[in-house]
This record gives sequence, C-alpha cells and structure tokens, in this order.
Amino acid sequence: MKKLFILAALLALPMLATAEENETQAKKVQGSGPNPFTECGIGAALFPEIHWAAALSNVIWDLGSTAVTSALSSPEMCNEKKKKTAKFIIETLPQLEQDIAAGNGQYIAGLAETMGCAGSQDAIASGLRTSYTGVVANGDYATATKAERATTMYNAVKTVTANVDGSCAVAL
Repeated sequence: MKKLFILAALLALPMLATAEENETQAKKVQGSGPNPFTECGIGAALFPEIHWAAALSNVIWDLGSTAVTSALSSPEMCNEKKKKTAKFIIETLPQLEQDIAAGNGQYIAGLAETMGCAGSQDAIASGLRTSYTGVVANGDYATATKAERATTMYNAVKTVTANVDGSCAVAL
C-alpha cells in the first residue's frame, strides 16, 4: 500500500507542475477553462481549497480521467464556488446593484459569503463601487439583457477580488 501511494505521488508530480502552470495561466487569460486536476473531479470535491491534494487525489482515483472528462464536457460544473457566485449574482442582480451604489448592504455581504471572502467584504464593496460606476455609465449597459449585466457583474467581481484578496480570486 505504501509503495502504491509513493508511485501515485511520483506520477502526480508532473501533473501538479502542469496544474499550477495552468492555474497561473488561467489568471492571465480571461475566459480560460478550468484546471481539470484542481477544479474538477473527485479531488476537487474532496479538497476544494488544497490544489495539490485535489490533483493527487484525482490521479490516485482514476489517473485523472474523470476530472479531465468533466473539464472537457461540462467545464461550468467544475468549481462549485463559481456556480454559486454566478447564480447569486443573476438571482439578486437589481438588489446587488443597489448595494454597490450605496457602498454596502446585505447583498454585498451575501456575495462575499458565497465566494468565501466574508473577511474582505468592505474591500470588495469599495472595489466594486469604484469599478462598476464606469460600467453603469456606459450607454450600452442600460439596454443590456439581465444575463449580459450579470456577466459584466461577474467579471467585475473577478477583477476586484483579484486585486483585493488573492485567495478569493482563486475561488473564481
């Protein structure tokens, strides 16, 4: 059993390096897909915050085939926080926009909580208020559909959390 674990760990090392490289690249390229070894499969379900453990678990379980398959066939299902955050935004968009205009409120608190960033709520509120003012001032925003506005909000949240709290940005 010990030899099997060591063998699996050795097999996972190249994939861990690739997973970390892909994660770094994903932060640079907007719209890039999920990392199958850290955000998908059984490993991501068991270890959502510990990327090396998620990758190792995926490799041990089935050499990562489930994780890669889910990343290719349904990438939107790979990160639960991404799904919950996107759902929260589209379901509460008018109230969230009002909270952003005010600079605080229960919907910003709910957004921060959903992302696992409750400790950074004030910084997120301030960052969103600053960045979203320009978005709303754009003439196209008023005629955008709810889905388009929610997508714009989600992207603003990603940008703000990357600047405010790196651990929150990893979640999105």
